[in-house]
Amino acid sequence: MNYRKIVIDSLERTIKKKKYSNIETKEMMHLFDSKIEKDLYLFSFYGVIENLIFLDWVVQSYSSISIRKMHTNVINTLRLSVFQIFFSDNISDSTIVYESVELIKKSVIKSSGFVNGILRNIIRNKSKILEDLEALPLIDRLSIKYSFPTAFVEKLIVQMGEKEAELFCVASNKKPEMIVRTNCAKTTRDRLIQELRLENWVVDKTRLSDDGIIIKNPNRIESMAAYKNGLITPQDESSMLVTQILAPDKHMSIIDMCCAPGGKCLHVAERIHPSGKIVGCDIYDHKLKLVRDNKKRLGLENIELRIQDATVLVPSERMEFDVCIADVPCSNTGILRRKPEIKYKKETVETSALIPLQKEILNNGSKYIKLGGALIYSTCSIFEDENIDVVTSFLEKNPAFRLKTFSLNNKTYPGYIQLMPHKDDTDGFFIAYLERIAM
Repeated sequence: MNYRKIVIDSLERTIKKKKYSNIETKEMMHLFDSKIEKDLYLFSFYGVIENLIFLDWVVQSYSSISIRKMHTNVINTLRLSVFQIFFSDNISDSTIVYESVELIKKSVIKSSGFVNGILRNIIRNKSKILEDLEALPLIDRLSIKYSFPTAFVEKLIVQMGEKEAELFCVASNKKPEMIVRTNCAKTTRDRLIQELRLENWVVDKTRLSDDGIIIKNPNRIESMAAYKNGLITPQDESSMLVTQILAPDKHMSIIDMCCAPGGKCLHVAERIHPSGKIVGCDIYDHKLKLVRDNKKRLGLENIELRIQDATVLVPSERMEFDVCIADVPCSNTGILRRKPEIKYKKETVETSALIPLQKEILNNGSKYIKLGGALIYSTCSIFEDENIDVVTSFLEKNPAFRLKTFSLNNKTYPGYIQLMPHKDDTDGFFIAYLERIAM
């Protein structure tokens, strides 16, 4: 099947129907017989999503018809073509135009001349387009060049400053490395690395996480023997640091209030297996099924899974746990490298509806903690209003808790850490370590 048509169909489901890109690409993989076409599909599909604002700006600059009035197949064909014109060195401009026009003839034949004319005009003016882009005012330039909504760019600049905001945008548009977590209940990272190298996998240790492995030649991770045998699980190393910072004791009792899809919950369970116990909660059973399936694959018997609302206290379990993990719903601004479509959601910048929920979950989770116990608050957000501001607000109202200093890779942190893709080469991630010091 023509990869170009599959890309265009995927773009419609992701852009128009709001389907998550990672789910869409996973479901499309069976359509490709060759790795070359699969890689071309992934490169093109994610490239369009990551550069959507830039592509639409270019198309609109050379079209007398508003993008909003174009047929879905027409605009997505143009987006894909313009992406390849500007970002692909392996496809000639003539091939891009020919394949795009031939494809549009099969769905919106009357628009084939329109598509042909726009693409040839853009190709002729490629240098001018880039010059015009660089001449734009700062916020417009960053917004269009890196395809971030202007409100997002403005918020970034307020928090980080102009230079760092641009570095964040650049890093967030780069493809992340494939990282997996070692199941330390079954093996060690060093032993697993040796075994993977014998199977011709090109691997290395992660820089920050003690349990992470970078797979430099990934190909269908779920088909790997190590995955099937429960020795590895895909997870970014920033998320793995929750367990590393916590350093749980083998006999601890732990509650994870928002555990699905299960990365941190399963990681902690591996660390405290078999004697420690963790209760994993979520409000959706279909999400808990993901945790349940991985629990079985990893061979973990020390996890109890429950349908439970993180905002509702279970009175009988007040002060019953050594640790509570509150990995709260957030704007997901730290995982744009993995799900670039998140950039274009209104909620990504407008966090006013999320923050009260985050505060409520953190406050509720604190009630489960024993004296001397730990409360972990984490998000995959890069914005302070969801992170340190929420923690500071909690501490002001809860003097029984304080931030607990911790060390990571020979560096000391004042009870919290903010990871950034442009600084740490990880997902954007926030972790705060609080301890109960009074009743």
